[in-house]
Amino acid sequence: MLRSAGGRERKQMTDRSSTMSPVQQELSVTSGLRTVAPARHHSKVVKFISEVAKEAANDAPTSVEIFSDSGHWYCRVRRGHEKTRPMGPYTKQQAERIQEARRMSIAERGTSRIMFE
Repeated sequence: MLRSAGGRERKQMTDRSSTMSPVQQELSVTSGLRTVAPARHHSKVVKFISEVAKEAANDAPTSVEIFSDSGHWYCRVRRGHEKTRPMGPYTKQQAERIQEARRMSIAERGTSRIMFE
């Protein structure tokens, strides 16, 4: 703002915005803003944990076992010294089917998603 001899204020037009179209003004204003990167699916920590889990899953031999307790059949996955909670109770035939299905699943996807005790 400049003051004239009579004490009145007047605006000094130093900004280019008076000669720009509204679209150009908007682009001028927003071009100074920092753009935000798109969200990533996983953070680096989660990726690191997933990689460690996959490596650990490949180190130890894995087996799917069925066993009987008081006439009821159960199925569980064993990886090295770790094991899952028993799934069941099932009939022996059901336990054998689940055992085979779990083996196929582990062969395809590994054990990184299985919760061990």
